[in-house]
Amino acid sequence: MVGRGSNVRRIAALAAAGWLLSSAGAIAAGPAVSSAQGAKLVDPAGAASLLSHRAVYTMALSKISESDGVRAASGTMTYTLTDRCDGYTIETDLSLSLSFANGNENQVEQRYAAWEAKDGKSSTFRFQVVENGTIAKAYHGDIHFKDDGTGTANYDDGEVQTFDLPRGTLLSTAHTLALLKSAAAREKFVSKMVIDGSFDQGPLWVTATIAPPHEGGVLAVKGDSGTMTGGQYWPVGLAYFPASSSQATPEYEITQNILGSGITRSMLQDFGGFTLSFTPVRVEAVAKPPC
Repeated sequence: MVGRGSNVRRIAALAAAGWLLSSAGAIAAGPAVSSAQGAKLVDPAGAASLLSHRAVYTMALSKISESDGVRAASGTMTYTLTDRCDGYTIETDLSLSLSFANGNENQVEQRYAAWEAKDGKSSTFRFQVVENGTIAKAYHGDIHFKDDGTGTANYDDGEVQTFDLPRGTLLSTAHTLALLKSAAAREKFVSKMVIDGSFDQGPLWVTATIAPPHEGGVLAVKGDSGTMTGGQYWPVGLAYFPASSSQATPEYEITQNILGSGITRSMLQDFGGFTLSFTPVRVEAVAKPPC
């Protein structure tokens, strides 16, 4: 996740959820179900697994709040989460075209990939941003936690930068499971320190508000047999604050509707000057490899 500054730094590195979807797009609590591939879905008693799936979203400009900023936006984002037995892999591929009030146009490509251990103690990641055909940012790194809960995160973009992580910091999938537990308990507010390598300034404080569940019909998307996109969903709001900052306003905010299967039914991302909408057009189960 990259912070504000340039036009590119205003676009989230979806991770996400990479972890804008990984830590936000799978935070649901619903009845246990099995897909055709046998992947486990979450249950309200406190699930230990996330659904392996791939989802493709179209992106569009939903709102403009700055007269001199973004005037048009369109693109696609593919998010894939796969259960790898002792961990999860998360992959996000985003392509976004932006037009600005000053006449400039940008083509932004973002790629994020990570592996996270299910015990929440280690992770590896890589992230790249390409703007108008030129690499604007690229780094890789690793995260490790000690038995006492403290840890370190190392970022390498040619030079290594290390962040100390306080006790209680969560990886994105561990954050997802913490939110699942809160949703199941009908808790309305959750605040956690989270890190997954998709933000180049270290960990983030993520505050979440979880609304009561709603009922929704099956979405008209490709790849869905009729069981993946329908059913109960939870409206969730997420606000992201850099851990190293004392600012009172979030870096950006997300509102989304999340299904009991852990799939994001719809999402809005507010970057301050503009808001992007994400609408699923294809959702399919991903086969879990043998353990």
